[in-house]
Amino acid sequence: MSTHAEAAAGHGHGHGHGHGADHVPHVLPLKVYIATWLALLVLTVVTVAVSYVDLGAANLAVAMLIASMKAGVVALIFMHLKWDLKFHTLIFLSSLIFLAIFIGFTMFDTNNRGRAEALEAERPANMKAPFDGKRAADDWKIKKPKAAPPPAKPQTSE
Repeated sequence: MSTHAEAAAGHGHGHGHGHGADHVPHVLPLKVYIATWLALLVLTVVTVAVSYVDLGAANLAVAMLIASMKAGVVALIFMHLKWDLKFHTLIFLSSLIFLAIFIGFTMFDTNNRGRAEALEAERPANMKAPFDGKRAADDWKIKKPKAAPPPAKPQTSE
């Protein structure tokens, strides 16, 4: 447990919230929150309006641009990045860049799915020597099972 002196000095879990002595809370005037709300409201109206316009392939790019602007407003105001150290903004932007890179790699993968199956169907792997680079002979291809003979008709005595 922390003492009252530690809490007053910014240590522990008391009044200082554990941020340290150099932490200064950002108390914003109401007009900043109203301006933020209006900006997000306008961007939402723009999002809805653009959704009714057919821009072809640019629809996704425009939607992502508007969403990024809204996310930027939220990060600047509500995450206090506008008033925080620029290093924290750099860290936040770096995480977004890495996220974009990872999503890009995923999209490369999903764009190429199904291409290997057609090649494997024509040239299946050699199960006896899978790492020698040669493909299996025709007798290694997957064969369809033979159809079962039709059931015999029951004999009726007349």
